[in-house]
Amino acid sequence: MFLKNSQIYKLFLVSLSLSVFTSSCTKKDSLIDIDMELKNSEINTLNSISDQIVVRFKNNIDEKFVSNFESSNDIKTIKFVKKINTALFQLKPNSDVDSILTELNRDSSIDYAEKNYKISLNYTVNDKKAREQSGLALANFPKAWDITFGNKKTIVAVIDTGTDLTHPDLKNKLVQGYNAIESDKTPMDENGHGTHVSGIVAAETNNKIGIAGSAPDTKIMPIKVLGKQGTGNTINTAYGIVWAVDHGANVLNLSLGGPENETVKRAVEYALEKNVVVVAAMGNSALEAERTKNSSLLKAFPAALPGVISVGAIDFSKQKADFSNYGKWISVVAPGVDILSTTPTYDFFMEESNLDPKIKGYDTLQGTSQASPMVAGLAALVLSRYPSYTPREVKAKIESTATDLGKKGFDNEYGYGLINAAKAVL
Repeated sequence: MFLKNSQIYKLFLVSLSLSVFTSSCTKKDSLIDIDMELKNSEINTLNSISDQIVVRFKNNIDEKFVSNFESSNDIKTIKFVKKINTALFQLKPNSDVDSILTELNRDSSIDYAEKNYKISLNYTVNDKKAREQSGLALANFPKAWDITFGNKKTIVAVIDTGTDLTHPDLKNKLVQGYNAIESDKTPMDENGHGTHVSGIVAAETNNKIGIAGSAPDTKIMPIKVLGKQGTGNTINTAYGIVWAVDHGANVLNLSLGGPENETVKRAVEYALEKNVVVVAAMGNSALEAERTKNSSLLKAFPAALPGVISVGAIDFSKQKADFSNYGKWISVVAPGVDILSTTPTYDFFMEESNLDPKIKGYDTLQGTSQASPMVAGLAALVLSRYPSYTPREVKAKIESTATDLGKKGFDNEYGYGLINAAKAVL
C-alpha cells in the first residue's frame, strides 16, 4: 500500500508553548554528581593490561632477588622500583592471569600481586555549558567517555527539520546531508528542532564553548524531511531515510512520528536490512490519550515498528515524563526533560512562539525528541566498541545494560529501563 504525500508526519516536541521548561524535581548541576552505578570490577577488567602484573614484596629486595623470582616463575621483568619493593612482570602469551595472581597472593613474601592497570585522566569536558547537561550524567555518559568517545567514521543521520550548518558547535561535525523537501537546497534548519536534536547526538566536544555531545567523535548527517512548521509527509520521510542509508549513515535518529503506514515502514526495513541502527522517539501524546481515553494516540510510527530502538522520556527523578508515550513496543527510556542543546544562531520558527529571542545558539527543550538522540548517540558509542554489531545486537546491548525502573523487569512505561552508557560500551 502506497500512501499519499499528504499523510502528515510531525516532530515530537512538548515545549512549543513554553519558553524554558522548569522541572519540579531537583536538578544536579554537575556532570560528576550522579551515582554512576558501574562496578569497579567491570571498569578494571576493561582497563587492565592483559599480559602484565605488578608485584610488591614485603621485605627489602634487590635486583638479584627479582631476577631469581623471575626465573622461578618463568616470567620476564619489565621494571623494578627498589624504593617501594615493587616489580612489573611480563607474562607469557595466553597466560591465565587470574590464576597466577591467586597463587602469588598466597606467597608469604608478597605484599600483593595485581594486574597492571591503565591510568588516564579523570575525564571531564571543557565545554562551558556542559555542567548544565545533567541528562548526560543521569544516563552515565561521562563514565562511558572514559572508555570511548566514539569513532569519527561513525555517522548518525538526524532525520528531522535540518540543522544549522554554520553553528559553531556543529559545523565541524557535519558530513554531507540532504534536503528531501527541496533537493536543490541545503538542509538548513528553519524550525530549530533538528539543530537541537543534532547537538544532543554529537555537538563538538572539548572546544571550550557550548555543550558536549553524547557521542563526541561521531559525525552528524543532517537530513531535512520536515519544514519550517515542523511537519512533513511520509514520502519525504521515507526518501530521507533511504538517502541517509545509501550515503553511509550507521545510525538513524527519528524524533518524529505519524500513523502506521507502509511507506515509512518499508524505508525502516530497508535501513535495518542494510545494517543501519534505527532509533525513534515514542511520542508525546500520553496526556491527551489519557484525557480522551484514546489509546491509539500512544502508538506512533516508526517507533512502534519491529527492530527499532523506541525511546521514552524520564525526568530527573527517574520518573516517566507525564507526556511520554508508552506501550509494549518501548525499548528504553532516557532523560527528556529540561535538556540543553544547540539551537540555530539565526531567527527560526520556534523562536517566534516559545524561545527567548535574546538567546541565540543554545536553549532547553523537552520531549521524547530529546530522549531519542541521546540513545542514538549511545548506539554510535556501542558501534565504536563493536563495529561488527548488527542493529539487533546494538538494540540488545542497550536494552540489556539499562538500569531497571518501574515494575521489576520489562514494563510498558520504562521498557528495559534507563540507558546506562558506561555499561553499554563495556
